[in-house]
Amino acid sequence: MLLDADLWGSLVHAEMLGAAGIVPRPSVVRISKGLRGIARDAARGRFALAPELEDVHLNVESGLRRRIGRDADRLHTGRSRNDQVATDLAIYLRDALIALEGSSVLLGRALLAKARGPEGRGVVEGWTHLQPAQRIRWGQWLATHALSFARDAARLAAIRASLTDCPLGSGAIAGSSLPLDRWRTARALGFARPSLSSLDSVSDRDAALATLAALALLAVHVSRLAEELVLGSMPEIGRVRLPDAFVTTSSLMPHKRNPDLAELLRAESAGAVGRLTTHLTLARALPLGYQRDLQAGKPVLFTGVDRALASLAVLTPMVAGTRFLEPAVSARSSTASVELADALVGAGVPFRRAHARVARWLARREGSGHGLADATPAELREAFPELPEGYAPAGPLAEPELRRTYGGSASTEVDRLIGEVDGRLRAIARAAGNERRRLDRLRARIGLSPSRLFGAGEAATPSPASGRRHGRSRARGRRARPRRR
Repeated sequence: MLLDADLWGSLVHAEMLGAAGIVPRPSVVRISKGLRGIARDAARGRFALAPELEDVHLNVESGLRRRIGRDADRLHTGRSRNDQVATDLAIYLRDALIALEGSSVLLGRALLAKARGPEGRGVVEGWTHLQPAQRIRWGQWLATHALSFARDAARLAAIRASLTDCPLGSGAIAGSSLPLDRWRTARALGFARPSLSSLDSVSDRDAALATLAALALLAVHVSRLAEELVLGSMPEIGRVRLPDAFVTTSSLMPHKRNPDLAELLRAESAGAVGRLTTHLTLARALPLGYQRDLQAGKPVLFTGVDRALASLAVLTPMVAGTRFLEPAVSARSSTASVELADALVGAGVPFRRAHARVARWLARREGSGHGLADATPAELREAFPELPEGYAPAGPLAEPELRRTYGGSASTEVDRLIGEVDGRLRAIARAAGNERRRLDRLRARIGLSPSRLFGAGEAATPSPASGRRHGRSRARGRRARPRRR
């Protein structure tokens, strides 16, 4: 994970050593040429890391020594593995965050595409306490989930924007007696400035912790959406139909359409919350200065990033292929009860009294298998003589249009919501793409190709299919091998 970052940092460090007169220029030329050769081999999969060399830093030095000989021993001048790993993690996180922002944007766009389409105009019961509450348009439901992922992308972008300080040159803990030009290395690596305290540089893992916290919340949002897809796909509810590619059949019962992929997405939140707790607990009692405990935090972070990207890569096409249905309205539906109480308020009845009267009347009707949806104007006038002549409750399909307050369920407000979320997603994607291009230009100046991590050249708009190289699960069709009863 850190090889690409370590090579960039090493190249920039070597060039700085030469510019500062610390290492002879001919040696710097040989070091830089050797590092670029390693980078080319790594891009082709021809640079194997040897576990016996402990870490990526020593692997790079060993590989450089095999290529250029003794001049490789000059590369580590003025630096420590402590500031190296902190720098590598910051570089890695920038790429990871750009990829995560892009994947969150793609999911948000998939939700908005459904919200804009014909299914988005459909009307469905909104739930509170998993009970029918008020009827809303699918477009509001879809765009609201997209809003959650837009907030996730914005949180990730804010973490990336906070990565302004470069740790390189902090050494083991206290800086260096050599005339290192830390401003030069910071700018060459795309940071705004060198880190303020060498002691903090090798101790700080705030960005990793903030990323895991953002990923835990992202996983909660993924889990929430997955849960609604699981519930909605139950035949008794019948409000969504998942694509065949994202359900499995039973090992025994041929009729089953198990929402396995949605269930697995729901389960991902457990690991995400656990990884955040693990890293927080790891860091909670460490004194300032590098401690080897921090080594255990790296796989936690790497796993968290990969699992989040995998989840988004599965959920995006799942949403795009799901059908959002309009179940038949029951005669016992009473989701317009608030509007009935509001009509009484308009006739001068205090709301609390109106609420109590409507509740008692509906309880009597539901006892006989009826609701507000099948009430006649005559029945309403008999129960509520204050109502104006000819009053009739809005039909279930027209009900959302009555709620025109800002952010409500009326079509104009849903369209406003969709447009606002779309604007946020576009802004995030644009900023992430600009940052990716900026970093690639800096790499090109020192002779490196664009970052290979996460397919970073197109990280702002990643393809869901690209997740396969990161070990992401392929969804199985309904006729796939049976998995469980």
